[in-house]
Amino acid sequence: MATPRQKRARRSTNKNTRRVADRHRKRVTITGNAIIKANWDKKLTLRQNYAKLGLLTSLNGQTGGSEKKMPEESVAEQEPIDLKELTEEEIEKLKKTLGPGEGIIQRDDEGNVVRVIVGEAKSHDEILDAEVEPVEAKTDVVRQLEEQAANAFHREKYQSGFETHWIQKLIDKHGDDYKAMFWDKELNVNQHTAAQLKKKCEKYLEKHQ
Repeated sequence: MATPRQKRARRSTNKNTRRVADRHRKRVTITGNAIIKANWDKKLTLRQNYAKLGLLTSLNGQTGGSEKKMPEESVAEQEPIDLKELTEEEIEKLKKTLGPGEGIIQRDDEGNVVRVIVGEAKSHDEILDAEVEPVEAKTDVVRQLEEQAANAFHREKYQSGFETHWIQKLIDKHGDDYKAMFWDKELNVNQHTAAQLKKKCEKYLEKHQ
């Protein structure tokens, strides 16, 4: 026979007691890096800790929980660009600053369209080959992590005999035409990109020249 307390608990709709609620809370336990573990604040949330340490929470921009930062200068406030005064080299540089889908329209005094400059979409190889500009560390934690990564032991990757023989075949057939190597279905069985093939060939030529 149930006691009066058991009957009340059975009739109650709130089954989420404090002990059960604590069981479902996400507890972050740092077991990897000692620097992050030493600077981790258990009272803060995961996002707040990442913001405090100076680490990125998302590579795709800001998500919920904070307001999106608006650009300092709106498009209407920017000074108009006179394309007539630009040289061909300056126009080519301007194309690189524009993203895919962005463009600048040049009109004459009557409003007729004279020229349209459209931003060119970068290929996969251009993105891989692009040099990443170094960014100054904003927090002491990031500086310590960078020093730790710089002093870490890096194991050099060696090219096997099969790989060197395969690279030599590519060079004998295509020379330094890495796009042709990429489209070679007979030799490029693993479908390496042109940028990957270029790095492999350069590493091979450094040791065999």
